[in-house]
Amino acid sequence: MLILDSNFSRDDLAFLRTLAEAGRHPQLTCGPYFLAAGLVYAVASFLTWGLSLVGTPLATRAILWTWIASTIAWGPILWWLSRCETHIAGATATINHAISTVWTGMGQAMGVLFLCCAILTWRLETPVPWTVLPSIILAVYGAGWTATGLISRQGWMRLMAIGSLAAAILLAFVSGRPETFFVYGGVLVLLLVVPGWWMVRKGARVS
Repeated sequence: MLILDSNFSRDDLAFLRTLAEAGRHPQLTCGPYFLAAGLVYAVASFLTWGLSLVGTPLATRAILWTWIASTIAWGPILWWLSRCETHIAGATATINHAISTVWTGMGQAMGVLFLCCAILTWRLETPVPWTVLPSIILAVYGAGWTATGLISRQGWMRLMAIGSLAAAILLAFVSGRPETFFVYGGVLVLLLVVPGWWMVRKGARVS
């Protein structure tokens, strides 16, 4: 009969207990996506704010290309994050697949909304569709945070949802002013960069 060393048995049981806990409460893998997306589009927002202060036709065209460039840059970043995610424990958990599906669908919807607003601005020769876009995007973020909070059962995410919806209303009041995209950039930092950074730090401590 094989007699196991008591220290080995204790360590082995602790390891199995950790695996069981990870199975019940897998690490959420959406943090890096929130952090990266928040940084990319917050920078684009602050650049838009700066260009809007110039007020020349060239600056107006530069604003459009700023957002196009940001969206193009997001493509390879998204691909790289997806590759890195496969090495994270719990990445294949159902909860992470569900959250990924929610935000993937939202990302596609926001891309179409951006395209529609650009077309309407060009066809109608008015910046009104463009100026309401931040409020629409933040409302979509509110829906995403609500779904993510319900799926993950983490109450703080519902606060992010409330913050997104409140910010959407706030931006409607400042819409059309030069500071609109400055406020929008700050909101993205608070609602994407900060929680994304916190989730990444939390995941690093767990691993």
